[in-house]
Amino acid sequence: MAHDPFYDLFPRREDPPLVAGKIASLTIDMQYLDAHRDGWVGRVAKAAGREDIMEPRWQAIDEALPKIRAVQDAFRNANQEVIHVRVAYRTEDGRDAGRAHMPTADLEPVERDERDGDLLPEVAEQGDEMIFSKQGASVFNTTEIESVLRRMGIEHLVVTGIVTDGCVELSVKDAADRGFQVTLVEDGCSASTPEAHEDAIQRLTDGSFIAARSSDDVIAELSTLSS
Repeated sequence: MAHDPFYDLFPRREDPPLVAGKIASLTIDMQYLDAHRDGWVGRVAKAAGREDIMEPRWQAIDEALPKIRAVQDAFRNANQEVIHVRVAYRTEDGRDAGRAHMPTADLEPVERDERDGDLLPEVAEQGDEMIFSKQGASVFNTTEIESVLRRMGIEHLVVTGIVTDGCVELSVKDAADRGFQVTLVEDGCSASTPEAHEDAIQRLTDGSFIAARSSDDVIAELSTLSS
């Protein structure tokens, strides 16, 4: 991804601070469907005899999982909101999904099962944490998340999940367009290849509209909000 020199004409924005009561952790699509080797994506790869091409995806998720959990726990310890996003269709064949998000139902070679909608236990909801079920790539297009965030006074989203160059990218762009501050936890997001992840991070942070920080940096700042 090439840097756009247009942004060199302006001073770079400082990363937004984490302000108690105005921040929320947002974890995207960490569910069996697409984040587990035995989920739907893994079963599609197995049926096609192409499990090898998905192995970098699973390895990246394995590395990101403890980072995501650590960020979630830091938000919990600081008494800040922890929110989860997943793909969950209203129909068995997923025909209500956005066509830009998934193949049409007749092209999908493997059926989904009941576990595909479940969040991975390592990063699943606790207590009454909210889960938003979307049928498209961006959580802002097919759920009521924006109105909920506005009612709660949330202004800043700290985002983890998959995939960096897909649902994460589209969701954070929509969030920024709607006036939310956005921080990507760089080591708490992943893609199907390292190159796709790195390209998305560079693309999203070009111009500094969206910040990228490490999980350690985010956790350290959250610790100052803990009671």
